[in-house]
Amino acid sequence: MAGRELGRRLTLPIVLVGTFMAILDVAIVNVAIPSIRSGLDAGFGAVELVVSGYTIAYASLLVTGGRLGDILGRKRMFVLGLLVFTAASALCGAAPDIPVLVLARVLQGVGGAMLYPQVLAIIQTTYTGAERGRALGVFGAVIGIASIAGQLIGGALLALNLFGWTWRPVFLVNVPVGILAAVAAVVWLPDDRSESRTRLDLGGAGLVTALLLLVSVPLLLGRDEGWPLWLVLLLVASLPVGWVFLRFERGVASRGGQPLVRLDLFRNRGFAGGVPIAILFMMSYAGFLFTLAVYLQTGLGFSPLKSALVYTPSAVGFFAASLVAPRLVPMLGRHVLGAGYVLAALGLFGTAATAAVAGSSLTVWSLAPTMLLTGIGQGFGMSPLVGTILSGVPPQDAGGASGIVTTSMQTANVLGVALFGLLFFSLVGTQPPGAAYTTAFGELMPISAALLLGAALLVHRLPVSPGQPANALIERLPGWAGGFAWSMFLATGGRVGQSFFDELLSRVRGQRLTRTEQAPERLGEFLAFHYREHESADTAWLAYLQREALAYGDRTIPKEDEREPVIRAQIAEVTRRQEAGLIDPELDPALFRLLCFALASYPALLPQITRMATGLSPHDPEFVARWEGFIRRIGTDLELQVPQGRGELRE
Repeated sequence: MAGRELGRRLTLPIVLVGTFMAILDVAIVNVAIPSIRSGLDAGFGAVELVVSGYTIAYASLLVTGGRLGDILGRKRMFVLGLLVFTAASALCGAAPDIPVLVLARVLQGVGGAMLYPQVLAIIQTTYTGAERGRALGVFGAVIGIASIAGQLIGGALLALNLFGWTWRPVFLVNVPVGILAAVAAVVWLPDDRSESRTRLDLGGAGLVTALLLLVSVPLLLGRDEGWPLWLVLLLVASLPVGWVFLRFERGVASRGGQPLVRLDLFRNRGFAGGVPIAILFMMSYAGFLFTLAVYLQTGLGFSPLKSALVYTPSAVGFFAASLVAPRLVPMLGRHVLGAGYVLAALGLFGTAATAAVAGSSLTVWSLAPTMLLTGIGQGFGMSPLVGTILSGVPPQDAGGASGIVTTSMQTANVLGVALFGLLFFSLVGTQPPGAAYTTAFGELMPISAALLLGAALLVHRLPVSPGQPANALIERLPGWAGGFAWSMFLATGGRVGQSFFDELLSRVRGQRLTRTEQAPERLGEFLAFHYREHESADTAWLAYLQREALAYGDRTIPKEDEREPVIRAQIAEVTRRQEAGLIDPELDPALFRLLCFALASYPALLPQITRMATGLSPHDPEFVARWEGFIRRIGTDLELQVPQGRGELRE
């Protein structure tokens, strides 16, 4: 028993080591680019392949890695992925030339794609409730830390120059960590056997890998190779291959199979609008990291350690914002992302301006303020990103949607490195390091900032999730302020406060629909649940309903066409319970819904009658307990006595 509990406690640290390694190696090579280039006598395009080879394999195989975990077992795939990743890291460190290094990086990406998708699944199956929430929070923080720590760790290792191996320890450091993590995973991770009948979409995986290669390889190698015809043809061939991929995935879905990319998810407006946001952000982020590393070390001659110190303010800002962002999301919703992208864009503009003014005299400290601002914005833009995109996706589709988002982000990482590298070296041309590099850097940072501003605009256009108003301030309005806004709207016949009314109504409508979905199955608990929700959150809304009833009686009310679907959804819920055999089918569903509303709302609607009848305020804990017990009893009496097994709570 003690051993099982120890294994449970060690599960999170073990899988987070794998997470850290997989994310870290996306970025750790950036600061080593000049050293690799000089050590292996390679062109910049070939070195960009060292950066992108990992990401191409990682991006194209993430979903496949998750499917293999479902089939073969997540512990087994996690351990196997660690071993592949570790062996590939050793090969990277021993690579005698660029082709071997690129191949080893591709194998690293394969290992990362095998282990990374298992992490969330293991967390979900190991932890529950608040413990799961804490574990997922730590998981998100580790992703944020790893995505920036690559620059710092890489710079420190290059500065130390262990054993005179220059850039090789950047990869070899993974070997002892990976071996220890694999042994710990074998000993302590829980065994799991999935009953899923998931099938691999090998055709889809092959096509998406080919598509990534056809797009990225020409962009990475074209400038160095002088754009030979074969590279141009590869780039052109990406268009028909992309078309074939889409047709193939539609065909797999139409035959009842399990496509690598579920295209039907893009019918969801929030998801379809969110994926481009992730792509724009990651292209900007990857391009910024790559371009800055080359500019500092090649253009200005910074040492790897000095280059890493330039990233430190950004790392501090990113880490702090990653911790704060989850606390701001309940208050600001998706606007956390928009604010983050705007802040990061301002930081990038400031970084470019600072570099232009300072020229060759640029110092670590002169860049610190704008780098800090950039890091804060990027932290706000990264931490809540996936959760915001998936917020409108049905729970049963969250796994497939998450895979698409992650794959899109890593694909954008590849494209960011390729496109920014191509533009940067095209601007520099054959000029020596110095002013040309500063000019090229200054011209590219506004492009990176523009991508972020485009992402911010798309955030603003995302559909509002249930219960989340388009105006973030509305969410935090106290009840009296909401009541005042409703009253002004009502008293002026809708001429004052209409936009506020629309926002408040959107919030109320979302809350009602969410409650309908979350309400317990047993009728007594169903009534008590709605009473508690009315008691805690609906005082201002119920007061408005009283004034509205006096003003309009049974005539048409403002925004009736927007409010009626909520009533219909609640009546449909009663009908569903009748069809399930939980309520007498001869009862009128609409009238039954009125009864439920009366029982849940009466004390708040008529507090004076409640006080005169019982001697207690409707907010008195004694009254609340008595009323809840009373409506539970009514619910039990109204509910049909169904055979055991037909009245469980819904998932």
